Amino acid sequence: MGDFYKGINFGYYARNGYFSSPEALAEVDAMADHNVEWVCLIVTVMQEQFSSTRMFRDYYHTPGDDEIVDIIDALHQRNIKVMLRPMLECWDGTQRSQIVFPDDGEIIPGRPFTYWRDWFGHYTELTRHYLRIASRRGCEAYCFDSELNRMIAKSSYWLKVIDCARSLYQGPLTTSMINTENSIDQLQNKNHWFYALDSVGTSMYHPTSETGGGNVDDMAAYLQPHVEKCRAFAQTYGKDFYFGETSCSAMKNASRRPAFWANGGGYDGEEQANYLRAVIKAFSAEPWWKGLFWWKWDEQNFRPQFHDDPAGDKGFTIKGKPAAQVFKNWHY
Repeated sequence: MGDFYKGINFGYYARNGYFSSPEALAEVDAMADHNVEWVCLIVTVMQEQFSSTRMFRDYYHTPGDDEIVDIIDALHQRNIKVMLRPMLECWDGTQRSQIVFPDDGEIIPGRPFTYWRDWFGHYTELTRHYLRIASRRGCEAYCFDSELNRMIAKSSYWLKVIDCARSLYQGPLTTSMINTENSIDQLQNKNHWFYALDSVGTSMYHPTSETGGGNVDDMAAYLQPHVEKCRAFAQTYGKDFYFGETSCSAMKNASRRPAFWANGGGYDGEEQANYLRAVIKAFSAEPWWKGLFWWKWDEQNFRPQFHDDPAGDKGFTIKGKPAAQVFKNWHY
């Protein structure tokens, strides 16, 4: 079995130039001071829209390869392990979870369409590029994007990507989806691409009450049906299962809808901290659970709705909030 992840997601939408900046290097020191053991390092790669088949490094949104090397080295110097995760975003404002195409085929003679083949062909080249960096800089794990849920069933394509990856990189390979545990039926296919990975993660934003708030014991108890659902998936899968994302905004009653951006309340850092406490309490006794990557340490996109309360930042980040101390003091 692999490592346990006491981790943080870092660098989502970090612009070109940021990872080599003094500000980013100071964040590495701050994460180390909070006992962060793993960082999921996110490199934003763009495609024009959800229906595009080509992805590209953007001069504004995508960090340069040199600075990716710099930040990986800085993390390693502070004894923080790195999971490198290139992550797609779409210029048209849609999300990577919405990327989907019609099945390849031919309706009009002589005019075949090959959207899936073309997308996976370009994604393989993206994988080649970033795995060379991961291999050369000794990244401890590599993640095939996240939340590409409409692609879970495309095993034949993914298996070819994984074969390519194995030829370039000797470390663990993983991916993380939205509510991966809901895809348990896919595991009946023993040739499913999840089995070719070393682990899979899930985005875990399950509520801890109907109304928000409450004490940690009650919040953890509310999670128990979800614990059982994750347990069933993990036991069927038979490999490492972890939370590629889990979080709750620092907003009053946000724990009723942890993934939601606009719960409407004021700042409440304790609500966020209690959500993390409840997740740890609910899942830490499960032997199949391999930890979490909190979403997230830093905010690279200013969101006005998180900054309308002078009491504090209502967003998902934990830097400078009570949840950061919960994370720092967490012993597993």
